[in-house]
Amino acid sequence: MRHVIREIALAHCKRGPSRCEACREAAGTPRWCLLDVDPPDRGMVQRRVIEVRGESGSEWREFDVVRIFADEAEARAHAREHGIDEALFPGD
Repeated sequence: MRHVIREIALAHCKRGPSRCEACREAAGTPRWCLLDVDPPDRGMVQRRVIEVRGESGSEWREFDVVRIFADEAEARAHAREHGIDEALFPGD
């Protein structure tokens, strides 16, 4: 598994919304994003992490944001086109 689609709050930097005005503005509304959960230099760069379900159960993986979708419909369409089954949509 390389990519997942999740609705996440965006961040501007590693300091986060408690210490960064730009992060506070970005974190206001969660957005649907395509995430790379197998980024280069894993463990060597500070990144946020999310829990993903894999064949061997749940695990925490660091990620990079690859794409930000305009809305949930666009995210669903991308998931269908690319066979991404780890997309977590409300009600699914």
